[in-house]
Amino acid sequence: MCANFCFAKQIQLQIVQHDDRTDTVTEDSLVIEDELLAGFFETGYIITNSPAVVSSSASDDVILFNKAMGDAYEGSSDYFVQIKLYYGNSLHTVNWSISSVATGKTIKESSFESAVKTYDEKGLKNVSSKLISEITKVLKSIKA
Repeated sequence: MCANFCFAKQIQLQIVQHDDRTDTVTEDSLVIEDELLAGFFETGYIITNSPAVVSSSASDDVILFNKAMGDAYEGSSDYFVQIKLYYGNSLHTVNWSISSVATGKTIKESSFESAVKTYDEKGLKNVSSKLISEITKVLKSIKA
């Protein structure tokens, strides 16, 4: 009977990498993805992910968003979080959005600047911690 009263919200996560230097997902992006998966799990959410992908344009972002949102819907997720990582010589900008899977509406979008050097695992973990903190704050404000 106790199991009937235990509910955890499910989040579908997608990492979208913007990096003109390469057309494959980098280790830096995968480190952030791994940290996010572990961090959301530790905060009590059921977390799943769409594969990390590379995008070269805003129109690609929309296509990737729609496909991953469809996957989130089919997987019975409550929320979809898309994180866009913009690289130059380093990770310079992080954009993120949270959407309701049920309604398809964006709940919150935000971004922040970063100066994490390539292969700086500690810096990448700090970016991940900041993302987890900001996204969790929004989810708690909507009682998720």
